[in-house]
Amino acid sequence: MVTTKAPTRVPGRQRFGGVFNGDYQTFLALFGGGALFTAFENLPKLRAFLFGQSLVDFAAVFGLLIVLCAIFWRSLLRRGFVWAEPAALTWMDFASVDRRRVVVKRMWTLWCGLVVVVGYTGALVTAIGDGSKGVWIAMAALTASGAILAAVTARRTAIRGETAGPVVLALAGLAVAAAGLGPIAVETLAGALFVVAIAVAFGGRPTSAAGRAELVDGWNARLLRAMAAVFMDPMLLIPESRPVPWLSLRRPTTLRLAWAGVLGRLRYAAAGVVIACLVGIGHLAFPAVPVGAMFALGAYAALVPFVGGLGELWRNPGRKRWLGASDWELRLVNGLVIAALGLVWGGLLTLVTLTLGVTPAWPVWLAIPLAVVAALRTATRPPMNYDVSGGAAGFQALRGVDLLIVGSIVLSVST
Repeated sequence: MVTTKAPTRVPGRQRFGGVFNGDYQTFLALFGGGALFTAFENLPKLRAFLFGQSLVDFAAVFGLLIVLCAIFWRSLLRRGFVWAEPAALTWMDFASVDRRRVVVKRMWTLWCGLVVVVGYTGALVTAIGDGSKGVWIAMAALTASGAILAAVTARRTAIRGETAGPVVLALAGLAVAAAGLGPIAVETLAGALFVVAIAVAFGGRPTSAAGRAELVDGWNARLLRAMAAVFMDPMLLIPESRPVPWLSLRRPTTLRLAWAGVLGRLRYAAAGVVIACLVGIGHLAFPAVPVGAMFALGAYAALVPFVGGLGELWRNPGRKRWLGASDWELRLVNGLVIAALGLVWGGLLTLVTLTLGVTPAWPVWLAIPLAVVAALRTATRPPMNYDVSGGAAGFQALRGVDLLIVGSIVLSVST
């Protein structure tokens, strides 16, 4: 009797995301691949855009790649690949399919995509700067060790304090850029990351052993993200708040609710540290890129998760009536709280720039209040109106981002 291994693909679903079926997915893959390779044919133009007339500071480039590895690591630690459609789960149960293989395959697919992004960035910047053989080896070693560390930690269930790992790695990138370390030091760091990966590779329950309830919860979160993209509603992507046990809401006030929304999303503070390192090192590595736009984008990315509490109140008229606060009161109180967070993030960015020895012009720091106002504008967007043209609907979805773009252009021109 010959036995065959049960397939892991639901019947009727396209293989490899439909890339090889000759439809629009194939066109997008060919177009994207061509655009990526075309960049290597325009290295002088890219060098003028990124570096201008300055020499390439490979220590800053190393630091930037280390921070990108930290972001890569943090992305996998979210374990967004742990999901399964309920109907597909039912099919797997009756078809005797090992669901663990499905989750593992999805994890490695995401891992490969992130490796391509980080590796391509490092290769392109090294080619633009005409790096030596030692630089290429250091870049490759760092990308490989960071990818291995991310894979072995993401394949197991979460352990306490694991989110501090990417922050420590980002601070290591800051130290490399500030100290002006060369390829040998970066290769040593890559070896240390590999040793850490071996140390944490054993033990723990594999993520692929998640139960049905956990897989369905992951599917629900993925479905919410998909609907946010389809209906162009970015507020659905803002994370939910976790309970704050010691903060009582028996007598709710606008200020108390604003702080509850911030404290319930405090888990994203670590991402703010990584973003500050990315912005500071990016300014040092690419001196020709407008620093105002870089600061504004970084501040907006760091602050926008914390406006979720205001966004939930704004799009829920029942909760607004329960609170009994006017629109202007909500804007003012939450604006003061987000402004305080922006001040903290600005202080963190100041420490990063001082550590790197760069002193941006004072108008550049106006990017932080600009990001605060843009984040508030994003959270206070009225409900989407779909009885308009596609362009008008897209403009509604970009509320807040439009102010950020215009302000960044003004700051770039003024500095």
